[in-house]
Amino acid sequence: MFSHKFMSTIGVDFKTKDLELAGKNVRVQIWDTAGQERFRNITNSYYKGAHGIAIVYDVTNRQSYETISTWIDEIGKKASQNTVNVIIANKSDMINHRVVSEDEGRALANSKSLPYFETSAKDDTGVNELFEYMSTKILSSVQVSPDYLGLSKEGLSIKAQNSDHNKKKEKCC
Repeated sequence: MFSHKFMSTIGVDFKTKDLELAGKNVRVQIWDTAGQERFRNITNSYYKGAHGIAIVYDVTNRQSYETISTWIDEIGKKASQNTVNVIIANKSDMINHRVVSEDEGRALANSKSLPYFETSAKDDTGVNELFEYMSTKILSSVQVSPDYLGLSKEGLSIKAQNSDHNKKKEKCC
């Protein structure tokens, strides 16, 4: 939800969003990691377990656009190959302040073979479509196992799967 009293993310912020997909209720966990260079070591650790990553830039800030390729490279090194990645141009409502064109954004997304979305958190344009797209892609790409997906009277819930959970712990030294 948009707020005029918005403060930039420091480190990591967590939210949930409920969606209905194919007649099932899905609760999506959203980890908002800071895009600033000083938080890169913190945010890199969140890529490993992610099923989807939204790489967001501000259409009114060319520098945020110019760092997208760097973030994509980082994600390529740290995230799973099955991760659903998308490029998002945010603040699409700021037409008079826009410095990165839609054509530039689409060209970058095409060059990286990634889907492209234009959104406005302020007027809620494209946000639901983005989450529905990512959730649908994630649900269709993950291996369905009883531990991963749970069906209940409330609908479908997605839980993080810890691949190290069943491994024997070994001591160092």
